[in-house]
Amino acid sequence: MTVGSAADSASVDLAFALTGEPLPHDHSLALWNALLRAAPALAEDDSLAVLPVRAASSGDGRLVLQRHSRLLLRLATSHVDGLLALCGTQIEIAGARVSLGDAKTRPLAHYATLYAHRVAAEQDDEAEFVRQATRDLERLGVRTEFIVGKRTLTRGPEGPLAGFSLMLADLAPRQSLALQASGLGAHRRLGFGIFVGHK
Repeated sequence: MTVGSAADSASVDLAFALTGEPLPHDHSLALWNALLRAAPALAEDDSLAVLPVRAASSGDGRLVLQRHSRLLLRLATSHVDGLLALCGTQIEIAGARVSLGDAKTRPLAHYATLYAHRVAAEQDDEAEFVRQATRDLERLGVRTEFIVGKRTLTRGPEGPLAGFSLMLADLAPRQSLALQASGLGAHRRLGFGIFVGHK
């Protein structure tokens, strides 16, 4: 399979306003479980990706939600309407009560440089991850320069999941949009392999 399929034009970001109590830094698994409790049908959506919530770090190791904090889901455009019922609901993320406000869709845009905060590593080794990333990108028909960055450990359903940040450069518009839609690697529901534009 190569990038550039119809999937890129059929994917969108759905951003919910977010208010409530502070979250733990490592909240992706708890967030996914909370979303499943609120909308069990999400488990059937293989296209869904859930980005980690961006918020201000507090002195006690938690994230304080701010006015611009959002819950950001990347999914097929055809699935958006089914999730709008989440507007106005309250979910509990690792003991923190959080309210979902209004939601807006954001079309994917072309960026020549893309960044993923973490991409799942099949083995917890940077050199092996470089080989993995090269292989996975070539499988998608993408040959470009990339930079591997910070290693992370994230709580998963069966134990810690290792990942590395990844920056891709000099992407053609079609490649950029398709990579944002498809992601790279496993565990997209836990915030892995999701690319955003980098200026």
